[in-house]
Amino acid sequence: MKISLVAAHFYPSIYYGGPVSVTWDLSKSLSDKGFDIYVSTTNANGLERLEVEKNTYLKINNNFNVKYYHEERINSISFAFIFGIYNDLRNADYVYVQYVFHYTVFFALFFSFFLKKKVVISPRGSISEYGLSYKKKFLKKIWLKFLVSPFLSIIDWHACSSNEKLSLSNVFPKSKIHLINDSIDFNSFQNSEVFSKVDLIIKYSDKVPKSVSNIFFSMGRLHSVKRFDVLINAFSIFIKSNKNSKLIIAGADYGAENGLRNQIKSNNLEDSIFLIGSVNFNDKKILLNNCDYFTLASDYESFGIVIAEALACGKPIIASNKTPWNDLEQNKCGIFVTNDKNSFSKAFTDILEMNFDSKLIKNYAKMNFDNTVSTNGFIQKIFI
Repeated sequence: MKISLVAAHFYPSIYYGGPVSVTWDLSKSLSDKGFDIYVSTTNANGLERLEVEKNTYLKINNNFNVKYYHEERINSISFAFIFGIYNDLRNADYVYVQYVFHYTVFFALFFSFFLKKKVVISPRGSISEYGLSYKKKFLKKIWLKFLVSPFLSIIDWHACSSNEKLSLSNVFPKSKIHLINDSIDFNSFQNSEVFSKVDLIIKYSDKVPKSVSNIFFSMGRLHSVKRFDVLINAFSIFIKSNKNSKLIIAGADYGAENGLRNQIKSNNLEDSIFLIGSVNFNDKKILLNNCDYFTLASDYESFGIVIAEALACGKPIIASNKTPWNDLEQNKCGIFVTNDKNSFSKAFTDILEMNFDSKLIKNYAKMNFDNTVSTNGFIQKIFI
């Protein structure tokens, strides 16, 4: 079976966060199962372009091929994509599309309609209440009405969490929606290099602390939706009685970095909170395996892949109640809190007094979020 995956951006374009690693892992896993995967994407990588061969399929393995179309205007238009996508889709059995509000989506839908192809769209949070209300609300309504709704007869939807499924059913009540959790390559997060707490801080900051009691880690694009400002304010309260604790925040700048750095400086937290920028997979693996706790204060997550990654490393989680991870406490994997500084500060204190079983946390991640589980879901529910 041939599957054409259309994505605005694709690995190694890590600038765009978790969905890139999810689609890479899913594509590889499906290809290992004998599916022919042909990815049509662009060479966009934030404000830069990937240094890859363009406009031709590159063979990743026997059943896995990727074509990076050159964007003349980065994140806005690729004429090579527009004129090439028809041939990419022509022999596909299924068309699997990432995101909604991007020109690649419209052209994939337009040509799929005339080619009589079945399309599955993974909106990646863009059809949530938050996604629809954040910026360009009027244009998004027009886009859905005139550039998506005319093709609903050929579209199924992939929801990566129960929250996203509810959002999709509110907007497209007559459409078929498949709930399949996002996934990770569980095994790839095992057997990390081991660092002492002090050495970990030295490795990822310009500080040489004398003593480190606990390391909290958070990761995501530095964007207002991720609410790192809440974490910083919460940590400024917590640190008064936990002076040797540290908070590391990793992620590419999406417009919030300067404000966060100023917030850290104004609270005199330069020796306690560290913004370390974007990290590659190996560094992420080291940080997740060597920190004590992972925390995320996002205002919205369609899934929150980094939480699954932290669980795979056996780490207890402190997560915002704006994320879909409301079963953390019942599965003895962490704390689910109101998304404000006082709640997070209390959770920082409370979690130090709680006992967690790393093996139990890892098993929960493997049984529910390993890519074998997700891949089997796609095969059984969609690509049949």
